[in-house]
Amino acid sequence: MSAGQFNIQHVFVLMLENRSFDHLFALSGISGITAATSSCSNACNGTTYTFCGGAPAQMPRDPGHEFTDVLEQLCGAGTTYQKGQAYPSADNSGFVSNYASSKSEGTPPKPAEIGAIMCGVDTRAQAPNLYQLAIEFVLCDGWHSSLPGPTWPNRYFLHGASSAGLDHSPTSAEMSEWEVVDGFAYPNGSIFDALGADHYRLYQDELGAALGRVPQVASIKGVSFFDIDDLSHFENDLKSGYTARYTFIEPGYGDIVHGTYAGGSSQHPMDGLAGGDQLAARVYNAIRNSPLWENSLLVILYDEHGGFYDSVKPGRATPPNDGATDSLNTNGFSFDVYGVRVPAIVVSPWVARGGIDHTLYDHSSVLATLARLFNIKPLTDRDRHANDLLPLLTDTCRTDCPQRIGA
Repeated sequence: MSAGQFNIQHVFVLMLENRSFDHLFALSGISGITAATSSCSNACNGTTYTFCGGAPAQMPRDPGHEFTDVLEQLCGAGTTYQKGQAYPSADNSGFVSNYASSKSEGTPPKPAEIGAIMCGVDTRAQAPNLYQLAIEFVLCDGWHSSLPGPTWPNRYFLHGASSAGLDHSPTSAEMSEWEVVDGFAYPNGSIFDALGADHYRLYQDELGAALGRVPQVASIKGVSFFDIDDLSHFENDLKSGYTARYTFIEPGYGDIVHGTYAGGSSQHPMDGLAGGDQLAARVYNAIRNSPLWENSLLVILYDEHGGFYDSVKPGRATPPNDGATDSLNTNGFSFDVYGVRVPAIVVSPWVARGGIDHTLYDHSSVLATLARLFNIKPLTDRDRHANDLLPLLTDTCRTDCPQRIGA
């Protein structure tokens, strides 16, 4: 074990949502990353759309990201998936055609707006706190969502290295059952079950729209809405007697009732980047200025790509093989392919400044890291075979980490 591995006693995860790696970082100017260029393109209705800058602050329409949307985005218009068969070959050619036609999130955009799905943001200007964290610590350009599908099953992979067969956004009835009646159950339990109640803490950003205070993690069996604390208590909690090995932090989702997502901090495409950027700074500053800093590892990542273009094809993945039934497996997906690439930043005084990590990760890499740090058994075959973050930890505790970022 390196000195860093020996010293990490507290792992923190902040999971934002719905941004691809290229969308957020390809135009950041950070050298050494694998990223889209102007030679990357998609064609739709006889027009070629190249990857470029100028991404709007808020998208005109919410891009599709259901299983069938991502299938088209990765494999091209007209591609079909046969239950139980191999996932079709990906060429990342269908992002524009899907944005132009998908109705899974409502009315498609106007023809003049469809090119926005190929646009990257000016990270330094539009997400300055995330940019600073990326250049001060380690930016991962090989992190993929856990399956080519939507938010809920990808978030479940973070919590259990499986989605128990769920390959779609849950219906209202399913959500109600999990959140109110019995809870979403993993065949082998969640990371919270594995750690035990005394070894984890859960928080959600309480700022912004009250309508977005619906923590998805509370849908898991054994986790209650009352187990999630307001992030307003986070800084003080860290100052003394904080014993949790693992802390998961969820953003606020804004106005989800009316579908605008306004006033959130998740970075949903309909809401923009500012709230989530400020949230990342808030979390970093609290940990950095706490007694736990020299024993901490913070991972900032995204649940899935939200329909935005990315240039890297996902590879083969190890299925969980956890005995999940097919009752939630609407599309018959075998969970043997990763999803689209997403941004991830690893923050600790024990990682090198300005590092670029090309290692293949998915959300189960968080669980693999926890398992190997704290001697916990893997939950499924996915986290058993996942790459963990421990090789990023060095033998030197840095003294040059920013004391604060943001305003």
